[in-house]
Amino acid sequence: MAVVTDPYLARSAEIVERCARIDREIAALEAEKADLLGERVQLLLDDVSPGAPAFDAAERSMFAEVSAGLRISRAAASRVLGVGWAMRDRFPQTRSALAAGDISLRHATVIVIAATPIGIHDRDTLAAYEERVVPFAQQEVATRTEAFAKSVAAAVASETVVERHRRAREDRAVTVQDREDGMSLFQLLIPSVLAHAAFDRATALAKQTRMISAATACNGFEGPFAPQEGCELTDDDLRRLTGFETMAEGAGERLPDERTLDQVRADIVTDLLLAAATDRLIENGLDAVRGTVQVTIAATTLAGADDRLAELDGHGPIHPDIARALAGGAERWERLFLDPSGMIVCTDSYAPTERMKKQLRARDQRCRFPGCRLPARRCQIDHTLDHAKGGPTRLDNLSCLGEGHHVLKHPDNASRWRWSAVQKPGGVLEWTSPTGRVYVDTPMPRVQFV
Repeated sequence: MAVVTDPYLARSAEIVERCARIDREIAALEAEKADLLGERVQLLLDDVSPGAPAFDAAERSMFAEVSAGLRISRAAASRVLGVGWAMRDRFPQTRSALAAGDISLRHATVIVIAATPIGIHDRDTLAAYEERVVPFAQQEVATRTEAFAKSVAAAVASETVVERHRRAREDRAVTVQDREDGMSLFQLLIPSVLAHAAFDRATALAKQTRMISAATACNGFEGPFAPQEGCELTDDDLRRLTGFETMAEGAGERLPDERTLDQVRADIVTDLLLAAATDRLIENGLDAVRGTVQVTIAATTLAGADDRLAELDGHGPIHPDIARALAGGAERWERLFLDPSGMIVCTDSYAPTERMKKQLRARDQRCRFPGCRLPARRCQIDHTLDHAKGGPTRLDNLSCLGEGHHVLKHPDNASRWRWSAVQKPGGVLEWTSPTGRVYVDTPMPRVQFV
């Protein structure tokens, strides 16, 4: 790491390094605590056999003891006891990684819980699962680890998970929970791919609403370069119209619609459920805004030759029937070629002008700043080496970045605040902070269901 002479940056680096060491020390203590809780479960199992008349009372007493002693809820006590015993009993690699400070307790918890589809007595499969997931967790945040772990668990126990997904779909429901101040929580339990698609569509509609409001206030629909009525908006049109919102905010002007994105999204969903009819959707153009998800499915599964699980990119496995239904209604497909590690190396497309974007989004899946989970479809395409400085427009010099992380490396930033990135083979990005610390982000591999 380069020597930092700026006192501000030097102290910043010291703080981050010290916090990282503290995190490792905390992880080691969490491992000791989890091991003790696992021992407590084992004490119960050695003293009273599960199914014995006294077992339920003894288990309740154990939950109450841990709940009271650690000042946590009974549900939390049950969870930490279960995770502690699981690591002690059948997750040795996870247990060792936590004790070494290589992962956090949150990582360990998602690794254990994601393995639920694998039978507790299937030691070989659990070992194979850990062999893939633990090294990934050592390099990634817990949320990304959770999605990857679910896919790995589904891959090594696919038939079990297919049945679980089929049964779970029968539990879809709508519920309402009343909250304070006249508010209620409206919940919809549906398959993940539909939920994320619905959320994506609501977000797209909300952003379009805010964009149109700002563009109207700034006369964005007037002039020779304004979008023409009845014509589909081009990428240039969208960039121009989106810019008016930034301009208005920068100038401190009040917009006709001052709702936040969350508020607009909530209002749109409510309107769609309560008031919108099909003919109205057609009349006002809302039907042109589609929810978007990216799903990976094997060609053999798509053809109905087998029932391997498909994958909702960035979130985990989905039932093949849902993926086949989505494919049947898709306007176009992208064929992905994977190497033996599950990494994308090529895609098919009939639209040459969009081909590189499609492949990048398929490769990256989300923003390529470490820890960010913003879907690639909502990201900007960035030249790792600035095009103005000779950086080629080539796949090995492009990546998907959310706007907030894209601006980190903008040349207009002073050197004290500017980050830099270098792209290595395989799409690996090495980020360097202003303090000289290096952070590596690797494209998430796809799990091949066999």
